[in-house]
Amino acid sequence: MMQLLRKAFAFIRRDFCIESGYQASFVMGLMESLMLLIILRFVGRLVSPTASGTLSHSGLAYFPFALVGVAFARYFDLMLRMFSDSIRTAQVTGCLEAMLCSQTDSITIVMLSSLYSLISGGIQLLLILLGGAFLFGVDLRHVDVPATLLVLLVSVAIFIAFGVLSAAAIVWLKKGDPVTWVLGGLGSILGGAYFPIDVMPAWMQKISFLIPVTYSLQALRLTMLKGASLAEVAKPVSTLAIIAVVILPASAVIFAATIRRGRKEGTLTQY
Repeated sequence: MMQLLRKAFAFIRRDFCIESGYQASFVMGLMESLMLLIILRFVGRLVSPTASGTLSHSGLAYFPFALVGVAFARYFDLMLRMFSDSIRTAQVTGCLEAMLCSQTDSITIVMLSSLYSLISGGIQLLLILLGGAFLFGVDLRHVDVPATLLVLLVSVAIFIAFGVLSAAAIVWLKKGDPVTWVLGGLGSILGGAYFPIDVMPAWMQKISFLIPVTYSLQALRLTMLKGASLAEVAKPVSTLAIIAVVILPASAVIFAATIRRGRKEGTLTQY
């Protein structure tokens, strides 16, 4: 355990040293988040709560609905991309094969190499939510903290698993990642990050219920904005738990198989 913690600290320290040289990028990221909040705020003034059954039944205005949806959808999108980005960077810099051929197993390396992104992304998520609360008056005082943390934990586990599949796709395909394209780009739209699902056509609504982020955002909005307890979000949480139980071991097996194939064929250094 101590050896694993030392490795984790080494990866975080490495990535922090790299990112600390690009302060402008961090500031621009915060400004981008602030501009997104401003856009959602003014769009919210144009959207009536009666325009959607979801908004009218829950008693939510558009801006709080979109704030939680977009903030967490961006964080989950980071979960999808951070592993494949780490693999891609290692490929381009020529150190992927050396990393994956070390004594540390491939899954551990991929996980540890993405810890810094996980932490920095969590900080940005918190800043977006605090910005919505303090700058635009979104009421987050009724958050059920235990229920929210549990939903977030299960959701992060799912998107980490899909992120590992994304990394496997990069190792296999070298360029082009269908996992991130489907769950990241389309997932934010079909999962209801920007607008309620019930305003979409019926065929799109059916697709949305096949995407994990739909259940994550549904539960998070209830626990954060309505103070719903774990019992009140048991249905979406149960769905997420089933997905996690299936996808976590499957992603590890697929990634390990992809790495073995790359070692056998000598293609780990290709990109």
